[in-house]
Amino acid sequence: MTTEPPILSTHGLCAGYGDFQALFSVDFEIMPGEVVALIGANGAGKSTLLKAVMGLLPSNREMIRHAGVPVGGSAPYQMVQNGFAMVPEGRRLFAGMTVEDNLLVAVDHGRKNGAAIWTMQRVFDLFPALASMRKRLVEKMSGGQQQMVAIGRALLSQPKVLLCDEISLGLAPKVIGEIYDSMPAITKAGTAVILVEQDVSRALAASNRLYCILEGRITLSGNSADVAREDIARAYFGADHAVA
Repeated sequence: MTTEPPILSTHGLCAGYGDFQALFSVDFEIMPGEVVALIGANGAGKSTLLKAVMGLLPSNREMIRHAGVPVGGSAPYQMVQNGFAMVPEGRRLFAGMTVEDNLLVAVDHGRKNGAAIWTMQRVFDLFPALASMRKRLVEKMSGGQQQMVAIGRALLSQPKVLLCDEISLGLAPKVIGEIYDSMPAITKAGTAVILVEQDVSRALAASNRLYCILEGRITLSGNSADVAREDIARAYFGADHAVA
């Protein structure tokens, strides 16, 4: 009997910026339809891991695998073609363009990734607030509405793996709740989701498993429902601290 390989895995992944090494031999994996949280303090290496996976930082080919196939060092557009999409910190929407135009940018890329699971209408069903704003310039929207556009744009590229970098940062609790409420519909379609999240409680509630990074190294991994808060505190800070 064959065992399905992870949709994404890293193997001894090392990455950094010039002479500065930010990741040290990171082993990570995620299965189709799974939500995995990536937690850690600022500067721990969370965003660096996402950037390395997306080909925004150089890596050895064998260090990153898509469904068991080595893809490390691929260009970002190749990773998009492989079925990876990133919702970057800060959203990075196209100013001067409407909600609809920002979404349409991803539709053309999505057509290259096979049959469309995500359509414009399905994005509007996922985030009803956007439907009546489709002709609005994105810079005229609230931060939460912009984040919904950023997630919708990523979904329209038909990803197998959605990488979300700090999607709750700076948003009101009600809006954060609305965004996280969309996760079951995303994973139901078979999409795996990696959540980089500062709010440990929200990360635990939203994910199947978690990894904690400290100074570029994985210090803890396990099922989100089973990991003790004391263990998270030690892994997060490197000492005994309480985690709110």
